[in-house]
Amino acid sequence: MKSKSYCFKKMVDKIEDILSKLHTHTIDGTPLNPSHDEWNNTRDRLMKIKVGPEHFGTYPINFQLADHLILSELAHQPGADREHLTEFEERMKPVN
Repeated sequence: MKSKSYCFKKMVDKIEDILSKLHTHTIDGTPLNPSHDEWNNTRDRLMKIKVGPEHFGTYPINFQLADHLILSELAHQPGADREHLTEFEERMKPVN
């Protein structure tokens, strides 16, 4: 990483820690999606990431960004499920 920002590196480390624990499928083998508790809990943890000092911090990750980070993580796992890849490609299409 080229950035020397302590706050930025700490935020990235927190995001990485949360996303690295995300499962790609539910216990019954269904690809994870926004209707599952694990997706929602992961999104909530991402949105609670605070940047800055204790009393003056900012929460830079909103609902939509958290969903994009989760889907991107799922779509780029080795052997990613077709459902995750397709949804990621659809969401990332440029808008005219």
